[in-house]
Amino acid sequence: MDGFSVGQGAALTGVCDLCRTNIAADQAVYGQVRDSSFAHPTDPQKDGMRRVTACSVDHLADLQQLYRERPFVKEELWEAKIDRAMQQHHFRLSNEQLVEATGLNLLQIEAAARWRLGFSPPESDAGGERA
Repeated sequence: MDGFSVGQGAALTGVCDLCRTNIAADQAVYGQVRDSSFAHPTDPQKDGMRRVTACSVDHLADLQQLYRERPFVKEELWEAKIDRAMQQHHFRLSNEQLVEATGLNLLQIEAAARWRLGFSPPESDAGGERA
């Protein structure tokens, strides 16, 4: 989950996600971290897993530690899935279409909306773990 790799030969530049230093892509170190705020733009299987870029192995380790310390909130991930679906469909989805586009059920969609509005999640589970 917290793996890393070193960039291979590309001439493009990137930015370290920790210190914001510009780096050559072939000098960058990449990894993945669990992040409930991240919904992949095209692949729902990658939701909750953010790719990070660092200028060094040390900065990658620091980034991984920061994300380990951040709580993974399933309602936040559900909200990110809803946001992606709404943007892809120009905010024109019925509840049934939203269920289909996100893979969530209506209880999860309601829990995500409540989370977005700042309400605490209810004591009982919001309809399963399909995040």
